[in-house]
Amino acid sequence: METSKHLEMELLAELRAALTEHDVRSEISEEVAGLAVTTKTPGICLWVFVSFSNRYFSWAGANHQHPVNDVTGAARRIAAHVQGLHLLDGEA
Repeated sequence: METSKHLEMELLAELRAALTEHDVRSEISEEVAGLAVTTKTPGICLWVFVSFSNRYFSWAGANHQHPVNDVTGAARRIAAHVQGLHLLDGEA
């Protein structure tokens, strides 16, 4: 079980690094084993988790998923999702 937790943290760290390429800030929370992605709404984060099978990143209540073996693609989709949230708030 500890190996699985270690793998989750490694995957989240890789994703966090990839998100910086899109100018998206995020922080890993070991307490919840998730990545808190910063949005422009103060105090609101988009949480990203690794699935129980360690096969997918999931976010938005697991309504969105992307394979962990494509960190770059996952970062691109999450960045677009965050940008979409900003547009919904009326910010360009």
